[in-house]
Amino acid sequence: MCHEFDLLCIADEVYEHYVVGDKTHISIATVDGMWDRTITVNSFSKSWNISGWRLGYVYGPSHLIAPLNNSNNVFYVCSPTPLQLALAEVLMADPNYYSALRDRFTAKRRMAVDALNEAGFQIYDSGSAFYVWARIPDGYEDAIDFNDMLIKHGVAGVPGGAFADSAEHDKYMRFCIAREDSVLRGALEKIENAL
Repeated sequence: MCHEFDLLCIADEVYEHYVVGDKTHISIATVDGMWDRTITVNSFSKSWNISGWRLGYVYGPSHLIAPLNNSNNVFYVCSPTPLQLALAEVLMADPNYYSALRDRFTAKRRMAVDALNEAGFQIYDSGSAFYVWARIPDGYEDAIDFNDMLIKHGVAGVPGGAFADSAEHDKYMRFCIAREDSVLRGALEKIENAL
């Protein structure tokens, strides 16, 4: 479509290191003919689990990035220098960091999927190890009502309707599993207790 309509592509790839299983992340900028028309947005904040630090970046061909640099100098709010320096210290310290990250989050996903399956959810295998997309257990018709019930037990997800303009996903929820194992285990136990 980008070629057919002569469009630029802005690719949000902040979750690339959380793609697990048989699927692999393919950056659209690597597809034939896409480098010259793609700006890729990424984030150290996601891949290093430091979301409050707000450290991200864009990359692409210079003719697309240079104008962004010019405008960025006018309106950006910079991440504090000490945080940038801290990230610079550790960024290249462990060449196996991203593979270890995928392994850790594959284990988190396995733990969450097993617990949610046991509780009656039907899991969609998206290949993501950051979120789990699940159909709520049989007997429950609306994810918003279901989520209200979960909140009363001290845990929550995002009802699927937040991701669509139709009722198509009203029986689905998205759960974030990007927490410490003890917190994740506790949340899964709360879901089990709620049911």
